[in-house]
Amino acid sequence: MNKIEALSLSVVTAILLPTMVISCGERTQGGKEKTAQKSEDDFLDKDAKPAERSYLLAAKPFFIAIANRKYADAYALLSSHAKARMSFNQFTPADDQATFQQIESNAYMNVTAEQFAYLMGYVEAARGAPRAPKMLSVFSTDPDVLNRRSKEQFGAMDSMFAIGAMPDWIPANIRRASLRGQIHTELSPQELQKVAQQEGISVEELKKEEDFNPYLNLKAVLVEEGGQLKIGYFEFLPPSMLD
Repeated sequence: MNKIEALSLSVVTAILLPTMVISCGERTQGGKEKTAQKSEDDFLDKDAKPAERSYLLAAKPFFIAIANRKYADAYALLSSHAKARMSFNQFTPADDQATFQQIESNAYMNVTAEQFAYLMGYVEAARGAPRAPKMLSVFSTDPDVLNRRSKEQFGAMDSMFAIGAMPDWIPANIRRASLRGQIHTELSPQELQKVAQQEGISVEELKKEEDFNPYLNLKAVLVEEGGQLKIGYFEFLPPSMLD
């Protein structure tokens, strides 16, 4: 699967979405959304297989750092491969193929912690400021899926969901697992107004909607580097009908 195929899914998903920030959320009796975790591991997939547990725990610090907006801490958890090259599409994917390819050809090289934090600002502008972890699960540990080699009927689709536009130059023999997670976000006043207009209601009415629960999706691929599991690739994505 190439980058164009990864983009195609994001375009289809965007078309299917009636809104990009509405989802079911648990609420207290006072109507306030309950996003606090019962424990620090409460957002980890409870149905994960024993063999997948190590991958969840390895990705957990990066996920929490992003959710807490501690971007310097998140950067420190990236592998050398993730730092070597980053595309703006990983933070806010383009919605047309021409723009997507143009961005890919002008990637950031040897990204610093300051540059990473700067790029995260675009994620916040597009999806809202991260405020709490929502869920994290292992999507695939199949080496063929992680390296776009699967011959299964839906192998290309599985790879698309698993690794997105992960560069082929990242070694196949170090890819260990693909994870998908969600992070609760808080929209800016401008984005709140935009969503309210899309829904045909006021901002105040929007906030009172029981299923109003902004979040973003985070896709991450773990690689083994120096005997440790690290984030080898990541993508921040909008909410989807497929979540």
